[in-house]
Amino acid sequence: MSETIPTVGRLPVVGSALEVGSDPFDFLEGAAAEYGPVFRVSIPGLSFVCYADAKLVERALVTERDRYRKDDRERDLLGGFLGEGALTARGERWERGRRQVQPAFTPGRIAAYAEEMVGQTERVVGEWADCEVIDVHEEATRLTLSIVASTMFGLDSLEEAGTIAERVDAITDRFAPSRLPVEIPLWAPTPANRRYRRAAGDLEEIVDRLIDRREPGDEDLCATLLSAMEAGEITESEVRDQLLTVLLAGHETTAVALTYTLASLATHPAEYDRVAREVRSAGELSARTDLPRTDAAIREALRLYPPSYLLFRQTERSDTVAGYRIPPDTRVVCPQWAIHRDPRYYDAPTAFRPGRWSKDRERPDFAYFPFGGGKRACIGRRFALLELRLAVASILRSVDLEATPDTEPSPTPALTCRPDGPVPLRVRR
Repeated sequence: MSETIPTVGRLPVVGSALEVGSDPFDFLEGAAAEYGPVFRVSIPGLSFVCYADAKLVERALVTERDRYRKDDRERDLLGGFLGEGALTARGERWERGRRQVQPAFTPGRIAAYAEEMVGQTERVVGEWADCEVIDVHEEATRLTLSIVASTMFGLDSLEEAGTIAERVDAITDRFAPSRLPVEIPLWAPTPANRRYRRAAGDLEEIVDRLIDRREPGDEDLCATLLSAMEAGEITESEVRDQLLTVLLAGHETTAVALTYTLASLATHPAEYDRVAREVRSAGELSARTDLPRTDAAIREALRLYPPSYLLFRQTERSDTVAGYRIPPDTRVVCPQWAIHRDPRYYDAPTAFRPGRWSKDRERPDFAYFPFGGGKRACIGRRFALLELRLAVASILRSVDLEATPDTEPSPTPALTCRPDGPVPLRVRR
């Protein structure tokens, strides 16, 4: 057993900062190819070990999960905002919160959301004019916010959608790397930190207003949590924390995934035509509608552009992986981005090829994990996948979307793998 984990870039003081700052995504792919499945990355203020291998990710998330916990850094960065929500809570509070949120995400409840998902999509698409060039990321954000508001909060309209999107931009941009990435604590009075704190406060106030506006008697997540609060099972602050988490994570990651799916299809006309033909011959859209080509396109977009591109853990106890001893309290990163593009698991790994999912090829389970995995896998996974397939189907059966010379999205590694600017598509009716 070796004690020395290979370290990427050993420059004095700055470590790997220059390489990470130049192109974080390229850095992850290159480091995995050069250093193997386990390597260390250091930048000023932060050091972690990367598990760039599907079997090692499975070990950290499933088979040896008792040796690992959620990374303390995640709670330090987001806990002040999301409190005891599903993303940041620990231990018994997480278990209790999960039990309270679960009823909103059962298969039966998710199927019941289908009509609302289709209706909200048709409303947004109905506002697009023939020959108009839309920013598909902006429109996807508006749509997913509307769907969260209607299904989780029981609201028919969301006049705060623009404000929420702006505040979420400030939250996510706080985590975008600089050219010389240095881990800056949240208490430091930087412009990004000030914007983050203002945005977090504004979103808390918006959630309070959404709670006040909801109609009594609705069977949505908000109603479920308020009933649990009235029964003394959870506190008022826990209700707000869960709803904040759903509002942020429930729309942002899905908007990003929808953006990349539509942009990838528009820039690959043959794939676009296959999906368009399928959805236009599918009949009424529901949770049961069979859309295999659509599902494959979404799956492929999530492979190439996973909204959550890094998953963080921390060792509770020591572990031995790939011949290296990983001491307790070591930060561990499981990189969806690098593993999803690893040639060991995928032919032509950087190509958009939805057809790869219809072929019989054995891959390790965690060669693909856009929603995480194990005990703390994303509780909204089925909701998000249904929302994506119904949104894509509703859009492409109503309009054609054409790529422009500027359509190719350029991902940026902020809190999510969101585009670094507008993603234009031309609407044809």
